[in-house]
Amino acid sequence: MLNHIADIADRETQPLATKALQMAQVAQYMTRYRLSREKVAGRAGVPLMVVWRVEHGEPVTEEHARAIESAFLCLTGVPYKGSFAVYPEERNER
Repeated sequence: MLNHIADIADRETQPLATKALQMAQVAQYMTRYRLSREKVAGRAGVPLMVVWRVEHGEPVTEEHARAIESAFLCLTGVPYKGSFAVYPEERNER
């Protein structure tokens, strides 16, 4: 039986895609604080589909992103430090 030890320390890694990173950040935050899609949508005052889009790394309006970020803070008392995908035309207006 061969014993193989992989040395990955010298290998370059691929950066995590922005969408995958955003999805992971939202999933981790919602899981850690036991937040449901319905609870976040209700507190943020946005349609359920908007929260689903955030969970799946899909773009939302800047207004919706801020509302969800605010809802996260209200529901947990802990600021969300991740990012959301925002429609490109809205990012240019800032």
